[in-house]
Amino acid sequence: MSTITSTGLGSGLDVSGIVTKLVAAERLAVDTRNTKKEADDNAKITAFGNFKNALSDFKSSLSALSKTSSFQKISSDSSDSTVITASALSVADVASYQMEVKNMAQSHALASAAYADPTAVVGTGSLTINFGTTTYDASTKVYGGFTQNPAKSSLSLTIDSSNNTLTGIRDAINNAKAGVTASVLNDGTGNRLVFKSTDSGVKNSLQIKVTETGAPGLSDLAFDGSNPKMMQTRAAEDALVNINGLDVSSSSNTVSGALKGVTFSLLQAQISKTVTVNVTRNNADLNTAISGFVEKYNALITTVNSVSNYDPATKTAGVLLGESVVQNGMSQIRSALTNVVDGTSSSLRTLSDVGISLQKDGTLKFDSAKFSTAQSSDIDGVAALFSVLGRSTDSNVQYIASTKDTKAGAYAVTLTQAATQATLQGGTISFPLTVDATDNSLAIKVNGVQSGNIALTQQTYATGADLASEIQSRVNTDGTLKANNLTVSVSYDTGNNRLMVSSKTYGSTSQVEITQGSATLGLGAAVGTAGVDVAGTIDGIAGVGNGQYLTSASGGSKGLKLLIADTTLGGRGTVGFSRGIIDRLSGILDNLLSSTGSIGSRTAGLQKDLSNIAESRTALNARMTQYQARLLSQFNAMDALIGSMQATSTYLTQQIAINNKSTN
Repeated sequence: MSTITSTGLGSGLDVSGIVTKLVAAERLAVDTRNTKKEADDNAKITAFGNFKNALSDFKSSLSALSKTSSFQKISSDSSDSTVITASALSVADVASYQMEVKNMAQSHALASAAYADPTAVVGTGSLTINFGTTTYDASTKVYGGFTQNPAKSSLSLTIDSSNNTLTGIRDAINNAKAGVTASVLNDGTGNRLVFKSTDSGVKNSLQIKVTETGAPGLSDLAFDGSNPKMMQTRAAEDALVNINGLDVSSSSNTVSGALKGVTFSLLQAQISKTVTVNVTRNNADLNTAISGFVEKYNALITTVNSVSNYDPATKTAGVLLGESVVQNGMSQIRSALTNVVDGTSSSLRTLSDVGISLQKDGTLKFDSAKFSTAQSSDIDGVAALFSVLGRSTDSNVQYIASTKDTKAGAYAVTLTQAATQATLQGGTISFPLTVDATDNSLAIKVNGVQSGNIALTQQTYATGADLASEIQSRVNTDGTLKANNLTVSVSYDTGNNRLMVSSKTYGSTSQVEITQGSATLGLGAAVGTAGVDVAGTIDGIAGVGNGQYLTSASGGSKGLKLLIADTTLGGRGTVGFSRGIIDRLSGILDNLLSSTGSIGSRTAGLQKDLSNIAESRTALNARMTQYQARLLSQFNAMDALIGSMQATSTYLTQQIAINNKSTN
């Protein structure tokens, strides 16, 4: 049978209210402590978040300054961009050039005789189109000779019943995509097949050799020494431009080899017109990057001051005041900004040397005038101050790369063995030399990659240079070798009357082997002499050679990779390597911003505190529930006892009153 308990009925006390207040008093101290701790932790987590965001923003400003290319930007402009324009790379010399475009380069063009219909049958056989220098008098139509361009591959086409018309030959040539285009043009007298060299310049003119297999007709497309039947409609010409008084020729209207790092685009020839081209250093982007670097750092200082400084005027402290994570982190950053950069040979070794100084309030000040002066006098020194950079005293020893293990310093380089290419020497041959169908093919293996069957043009070669050019052209157009980016160089040794075949690559992986020979060419099946890797020391320790690259494997220079571009043995000067301020800062910031870094660890600790507070509140609630139940039990027992005593008192009072009445 259930009972109803109503506290306070016996005593008249507000037992429920008393218990509630006693429980509240019991939990007040713990609740107050937890609430304060929770507020402090949340404030610190927010402040650390602000600090971390400011660090991240500062780190983003380092990117542009970490690359040496940012310090080497060059701009160019032309006084008449309708005649000539220019573009410049970072290696270009700052200078002004007076230029005159005397002649524009143009491609060689040939046209056939007129045919009544574009579908007219021309003939069958084979067309071989070679590229080189043609001697031809258009006025007398006398063909003087042809010298093949060894850098250009020949095009051989079979002309049969499937493609023996004007349009068929046109399509066969265009589908080959091999340096010549064709079109059928009706000039009013009939349809002509027109050939045009894709590349301009005298070394890219066309020679067309024909072998007929059917009725005469295909030979009408020949343009060579024995049968120049095609009509030359435009001679191949080189561009001619005068630069500061010197004439420079180019096969293309894009002139890129005349000046280091500068490419000129010729747009029209104008005799006696002088165009000024200025190549200047582009400092605008670099100045913007430096200004951004300074601004982001100063914004970081503002954030740090707001979260960790004490304001004596308001007597308030930042929530991170005294936090070692902030103090140690900022101390490392300040050291990185103010310490001397090692490994640079320049007199520019600190930020203050280039106009970036630390102020009393902890911010940076940027003196753009001083920075511009430093750029003008020693831009490489400025680059070495900021970015990872290697500088060699020998122009043929080039810094290529480094690793995180490479320490700043100056490292002596000594070459004990120069890298070589694989070479194969042929047997003795004499000229003129006739190559026919019985001995015009060979196969070669380059760096372990086997070519297909290579067929040479069947003809009489007047000189060794002509034959070497033909072999080089044919080998370098082999599909398998091209797919593996492998090429060879073929030359003729006039002293020993033999061909020389060399791989274009350097080092121990460089191999040349004739796997299918030709006795006529003096190139029987044979294995050439393999190339060797460069060998030498860096900082007195033997490096690892790979082709022309020499890499340090140990010591302070570990990971330093150099390109040795020539064969001079012995001491090769020194390579100064500096890590730069940006690399130093990046390492510090990466550690601070890492999830396992000091900020991440401290924030994780604060999050753990919040979890502990939540657990503490849960435990407190359970304990207070038990405490309240115990108090209610005790007060109810007391209330029942008081009620019993009050009942007894009432009874006794009644009995006494009855007894007194009876006595009276």
